[in-house]
Amino acid sequence: MRRALRRSLSIMSIGLGMAFAALPALALNPPPPVADGAVQLAAAKRKLSPKERAAEAARKKNEAQAKLAHVWVLGRDNSRPALMFSRMNGDDVRLSLSCQPDTGLVRIIVFDVPAKGMKTGDGGRVRLSNGPARLEVAATALPNEKNARAVDLGGITRVSPRLFALFETGETIVVEVPGRTTGIPLKSLGPKKEAFKRACLGGR
Repeated sequence: MRRALRRSLSIMSIGLGMAFAALPALALNPPPPVADGAVQLAAAKRKLSPKERAAEAARKKNEAQAKLAHVWVLGRDNSRPALMFSRMNGDDVRLSLSCQPDTGLVRIIVFDVPAKGMKTGDGGRVRLSNGPARLEVAATALPNEKNARAVDLGGITRVSPRLFALFETGETIVVEVPGRTTGIPLKSLGPKKEAFKRACLGGR
């Protein structure tokens, strides 16, 4: 009886060993799963063709130029609504118009004007025009924080239809200050002009 039992156990062990030996090697030692990140990394390391490299370089160049380009930005000067011609992040402002709705006044500043004999506190004129629309402001030379050989010219006048007419039509506002005449394109202005007008008029 014992001999028969030992024989049965021996046969069972042999059978199990043969069964495990018959299993595929992959089933016993499965490879580690490939992470999605590894697939993406491998794709990122793929060598770009000359055409793809040129396209990528052009894209980066356009992005850099867009950051440096000057556009019309609607924002605030302290608590006052302001329309500025500057870079998209508000740096390097060329022209600023900020309204005081409670007093009906607008402050106009032209930045980085070549001094040419002017010093802080001197008087000057700022003239803005766009076709028949014209606005002239008596201004004062203000210190330019970035350029000792330049000043900022700023003046205050009343909010009037002449102010908003500068933005109604045409493609360019002409800015005249002593010693310099500059054209500022209106292309990027869009609906900002209406928003600025509403803000200056106190939402009316």
